Amino acid sequence: MINLLWLLLPVAAAAGWFAAKRNSKKHPEAFWDYSSQFHAGLNVLLNDTQGKPETLFSEFSNIDNDTADTHLALGNLYRRRGEMDRAIVMHQSLVDNNGLDKDIRAAARYELARDYDSAGLLDRSEKEFKELLACGERTNEAYESLMQLHERERDWATAIALAEERESVTGESRFGLVAHYYCELATEALASGYTDEAKTLLAKAQSDNADGARAYLMLASLAFDNGDYAEAIEHYERVEEQRPELMPEIITRWFESLSRINDEAALRRFIDHVRARKNAYSVIRSSRSVIERLDGAQTADAFFIDQILKRPSLKGLRDWAHDQLDKSKPEERDKVQVMCAMLDTVVEEKPGYQCSSCGFSGNEFHWRCPSCGNWDSVHTIIGAEGE
Repeated sequence: MINLLWLLLPVAAAAGWFAAKRNSKKHPEAFWDYSSQFHAGLNVLLNDTQGKPETLFSEFSNIDNDTADTHLALGNLYRRRGEMDRAIVMHQSLVDNNGLDKDIRAAARYELARDYDSAGLLDRSEKEFKELLACGERTNEAYESLMQLHERERDWATAIALAEERESVTGESRFGLVAHYYCELATEALASGYTDEAKTLLAKAQSDNADGARAYLMLASLAFDNGDYAEAIEHYERVEEQRPELMPEIITRWFESLSRINDEAALRRFIDHVRARKNAYSVIRSSRSVIERLDGAQTADAFFIDQILKRPSLKGLRDWAHDQLDKSKPEERDKVQVMCAMLDTVVEEKPGYQCSSCGFSGNEFHWRCPSCGNWDSVHTIIGAEGE
């Protein structure tokens, strides 16, 4: 916060100084009046006093187009400090000043809406964003903020309406975003037992984004649970085609579906498909189990060693060490056991997923990052410490 403060203060001070200096040619006393009151206000801010927000900086001789940017910056600083009452008063004063340029008042209204959002006054925040849309000001930003507001409230129907309205008004489409909203509605429908409604919503998701892996993944799960294994396989193939990194999420059920349709030739073709590529460790482990069932432990072990050499990982090393435990000599078994325990601890501490946008990490996959709120930004960690 201190670094942010010292970055903002020179900018704010310079903007105010040049504006007042320009006016001082006509009114020399105005510069000194503005300067002394500005620094008095900054002194209050830096000393973190608890003066009434309506009186802080209220003695400025004039708030005009030249000095408004200073007030905007200070209002934003208050919001970052968590002093919402002061931020709201400062931005509201700019919105209410009819003498300011239209774009400055629009900027102040946008920041005021963000103040209300940060304060948890979502109805007021929504009202201010809609006011911007009605005026045709900062349209894309207002739509984006409104959609994010309703995402947090899990009001997916309103978010869909806003996204569609945005596209019709601005021509800008958030590719695939509406598909996620429909998938969220489908998830809620499934949780309530409305399977047919969920399928209808997933069909709408596919119409919005035919390449969206999420809808196909959900349809595959529905087909699998219903015993329609051939249909599930078709959906799994589409998921892999669109998002190969999701293979660890689907490999177990994909193998199960292939086994249930009693088509060994199809099962072996899929194993050959897996064998020909570098794979995430979860895929290697699941494939090894199936190969052992079909062709015996020796063939499965050969596959396993070949695959983990192509893509080394701590998980692969951990499981290989456990394999060696039963094969080790009695006098070496304790040492191997220690190594296994150490690898178990290391692997358990490593997250499996990470957001490419904010760096959030965890062991559960999310379509929308719980930290930054971005969609499709959480990915499986691939490499020595991941899959």
